Order: sequence, then structure tokens, then C-alpha cells
Amino acid sequence: MTRVPTLLFTGPVGVGKTTVAAEASRLLSERGILHALVDLAHIGLFFPPPTDDPWNERLAHTNLACMWASFARAGAERLVLSRVLEARSLLARIEAAVPGADVTVVRLRAPVEELHTRIRARESGRDPRWYLDAAAALADSLERNRVEDHLLENAGRPAAETAGEALRRAGWL
Repeated sequence: MTRVPTLLFTGPVGVGKTTVAAEASRLLSERGILHALVDLAHIGLFFPPPTDDPWNERLAHTNLACMWASFARAGAERLVLSRVLEARSLLARIEAAVPGADVTVVRLRAPVEELHTRIRARESGRDPRWYLDAAAALADSLERNRVEDHLLENAGRPAAETAGEALRRAGWL
């Protein structure tokens, strides 16, 4: 089975997972490194979710399997992902969807106050309370669970800098 280096950005709501993953993709593209970028939360968006899978995990990973097959046929050799990962056991779903996935987890961290500032800006015009509560709860949970291979601070510096550090730590650059 072909090994698929996979870099997963995780962290609480508002920490910049999607933004940093996009910057990592840009940096890889600039170097001609064949890869695909997938935000698992986005490819699982479907309403209404089933009652036994309120976060649409099954759908997201089914979609990931289809997408990876297409990306691999197109020549992708690596995979960059973003998602909230609260337990390393959830990596089994990625490994099932992407045969040969060799996953490195990078957890992004920022102070809860910073997360709240970002969420309020992002959710302008909508009620941010659910996201604010989720950010605080996830930040605490991820500190306890330590799901990461690498921990990076993602406050007070450009996303490209964080992405570059993640790629270097993972041995991709």
C-alpha cells in the first residue's frame, strides 16, 4: 500500500484551522509539492444530520474517501486536512477513508479571549453564543486530551508563519 503523508490541523473553534491549512497548501503549491486540501467540516455539511450522527461524521468520511480517490488519480501524493479532533481514536476514520494515510496531527492554540474575538468578527450579524461556548469547551478539552504530535501557538503571527512551522515540524519542508 502506498503511504500517504497526511497533515491534520486541529484546534478549537476560531483558532484558524482552515486558514492555516490553506496557507500550508499555498506553501506546498509554491514548491510544486503534489497535494490536496480538504476541510472535513465543510465536506460534511448536510441538513438535517441523522439523529445518530449529529456532526455528519459518516458523510464527511465517505466524501473524503471519494475525494481522495479522485485526488490520487489526479496525482496528489499528500493530504492536508482541517477538523476538530478530540480523540486520536477518530484518526481511524481518516485512515479508513484514505488508504495508507500516515497522519501527523498539528494542534493550533490561541488564548480563549483571542478565539472569542475572532468568532465575534466571523459571526458578525449572527448570534455567536454557541461558537463562543464551543471554543472555550474545546480549548479546555484539547488541553486535557493532547491529541497532537505538534503543538503550535496561532495568535499574534501570520497564518503563513504558523503553516510554515507546521510543515517544517512535520518534515514536509
